[in-house]
Amino acid sequence: MPTKKILLVANTAWNLWNYRRALIRALQTAGYEVVTAAPDDRFGSFLETRFIPLKHLSRRSFAFSQNLLALLELYRLLKRERPDAVLFYTIKPNILGNLAAQLSRTPAISVVEGLGYNGTSAAHWRWLAAPLYRLALLRTRRVVFLNRDDAQEFLQQKLVTQTQCRILPGPGIDTEYFCQPAFAKVTADKPDTVTFLFCGRLLYEKGIREFVEAARAVRQAGATAVFRVLGNPDPGNPSSIEPVELDTWRHEGIVQFYDSADDVRPQLAEADVLVLPSYYREGVPRSVLEAMAMGKIIVTTDTPGCRDTVEEGQNGFLIPPRRADLLAQTMLRVLGLPKNTRTELGRHSREKVIREFSDAEVLPQYLALLTELLVQE
Repeated sequence: MPTKKILLVANTAWNLWNYRRALIRALQTAGYEVVTAAPDDRFGSFLETRFIPLKHLSRRSFAFSQNLLALLELYRLLKRERPDAVLFYTIKPNILGNLAAQLSRTPAISVVEGLGYNGTSAAHWRWLAAPLYRLALLRTRRVVFLNRDDAQEFLQQKLVTQTQCRILPGPGIDTEYFCQPAFAKVTADKPDTVTFLFCGRLLYEKGIREFVEAARAVRQAGATAVFRVLGNPDPGNPSSIEPVELDTWRHEGIVQFYDSADDVRPQLAEADVLVLPSYYREGVPRSVLEAMAMGKIIVTTDTPGCRDTVEEGQNGFLIPPRRADLLAQTMLRVLGLPKNTRTELGRHSREKVIREFSDAEVLPQYLALLTELLVQE
């Protein structure tokens, strides 16, 4: 019996390398031939698959001609490769890729990992994104969501049917790779001062401005804490922090800024609390899951995807979005906790991520979904 071929498509090779490596290995171990495709950004060569660079798929271009070229490129890719199934990740592949899959009659699984900027802007969602999803997902065999809020949104808008819809608990996380004891020597001399860490792209919707404002308020209240940001602006993204504002924050000196890194574990190891005041429509935020696996307290917003990571008062705290004042109050609350209580909250974070979001939980569900799809062919 010939080996089944699975194609994975995303908007960057980095996305496939950073988020899909465990899935790729699991598919290969299960006996599938795995092929990956994305615009190359130096990470294509790191993937342990046959990698096909895409020339026309641009996550920032809204030009009709550019997107038409990307659609044709994806269609030709599917006709040439003839995969037994294709998995699409990120917004452009989910829309253009599924249209190409319809035209080429390729069985497709679409993974919707949050609504992103489209979900933040109601008008953009209603008049542009939702109609495009409705058209693109018309014949997609399965549509995977990472949280129930997004699934319900698509069902209510009649973008998918109940038959198409599946919910998987997050993208999966390697809880052995993200493990605090591995950095015991690095953090042995860490002072008792509590460190709050923001980790992610510097987008307004990610809550970076609220984080800085809350840090300023905590400092003005006379409390002692360290505030760090690990991440960079996203040039070309309309929500990216402007350089002038970022320079102002740097000169103010309340928050320490670090460039994004391929390995975030050292920074996570030195932190006590991961803060993500996001009102961006997350699927389940990977930065939060990584911090949970490292045994960190979580402070995030009571919004789709984010709320799934926190059991209030058990491993962290939920706040309303766009409320820097309440974020500051929550930070002060954490600072007022005894050290052993903070340790217990962090321990509960790791237990929760192992129980609900680990690769051991998520990857078998992906394999079962593929088996279900391929059996029907």
